[in-house]
Amino acid sequence: MFRRFRPVSAVLAAACCTVALVSPVASAAAAASDVAVGVAIEPFGSVDAYWTDARMQQATALVDESSPTTQPTTPPSEPQVSESADGDAGPPADTLSTMSADALTYFRLSKVWAGHGKLPARTIGKLFLTKPEGDRYCTATVISSSNHNTIWTAGHCVSNGHKGWYKNFKFAPDFNNGSRPYGTWTAKAWAVPNGYHDGSDNYYDMAALALSSNSRGKVGDVVGWQGYKFGATPATASYGDVRAFGYAENTHPSRSGISPNGGDLRFCVGSSSVPGYRVISCDMGSGASGGPWIHDMPSSRGWGYLIGNQSFHIGNGGQDIYSPPLGQAAINTRAAVHTK
Repeated sequence: MFRRFRPVSAVLAAACCTVALVSPVASAAAAASDVAVGVAIEPFGSVDAYWTDARMQQATALVDESSPTTQPTTPPSEPQVSESADGDAGPPADTLSTMSADALTYFRLSKVWAGHGKLPARTIGKLFLTKPEGDRYCTATVISSSNHNTIWTAGHCVSNGHKGWYKNFKFAPDFNNGSRPYGTWTAKAWAVPNGYHDGSDNYYDMAALALSSNSRGKVGDVVGWQGYKFGATPATASYGDVRAFGYAENTHPSRSGISPNGGDLRFCVGSSSVPGYRVISCDMGSGASGGPWIHDMPSSRGWGYLIGNQSFHIGNGGQDIYSPPLGQAAINTRAAVHTK
């Protein structure tokens, strides 16, 4: 996924005793991590009616041709905060097994994940949406939340970066070459940090969406969810054995054997390093935007902790994928929708 980078202001703070002195620059940076919230305005049932089988088959990967051509500037650190949640799964225990993947062997040339019907694939799916230019899709993931109905993706899959929202959000977990074995869920509310919604700053390229229950109930109770690690320490930590997932319809550089419409769930395995933007070596391109980076996911249980989401790569031949650090902005974004 091609994305444009714009630096954010630095966070400057000094503290003495119990009094914290925060500069106006710090206040501006904190505001960027606050969130904008949108709500569905379409008549009840209209989004379900809009997304016919034909529309979903014809939707193309969301693409922004404005990719950075050089290494992005390291953004500033955010205020010291910490939050995490486990991935206690919604389904019965006998559904928690997953495939035995070569997860500890690092590779950047993405492979097809074959373990459908099990965690983690059942928590990851296609997020369909409509832009003024037409129907598109990204990748999204069910994450731990009190409403059991929250998914996580990239900010550019929800907002145009200039205070405008996309529409007709519909999530299909465990999507597999047109098959939607668990059905679909539409979104009723969503949140994106102000730093992305009003400025397209990739440092805040993240989003959470609250889904409406469908005839089967809440999405988390049907397919389970992934845990997450948000906050200053997780945002600056380096992790090994990370799986990056996405419904990529192409690779960087281009190679043969890739499903042209993003029908396959693909993945890479590697380490995710910092400072600044989180990065992992992986060739997934358009359509994988918003795809989860999951750490500490034993194959015996199939859930782990989301520590990043696919945001952008550098140039058409970029060897790495970048994610925003999931710090205070991530905490604020999830909090804005997880009880809705």
